[in-house]
Amino acid sequence: MVTGGNRGIGFETARQLADHGLTVILTSRESSTSLEAANVLKELGLSVDFHQLDVLDSLSIKKFAEWIEQTYGGIDVLVS
Repeated sequence: MVTGGNRGIGFETARQLADHGLTVILTSRESSTSLEAANVLKELGLSVDFHQLDVLDSLSIKKFAEWIEQTYGGIDVLVS
């Protein structure tokens, strides 16, 4: 999971992790730009998913935690 992975260092971190065979969950507050970023990486053949997450919003954190548990069974690596 990479928070703020829609641009800059976060995007490059997500790309490199996915390039090494990891499934990367790209998160950020901005749904539209993050979805675009995830799609760019998917077009490169990388295993990337997106979910909206605002780390300052407890409801957003709760929704993400429920989604990640149901979808992937949890997370192994967090890059923030």
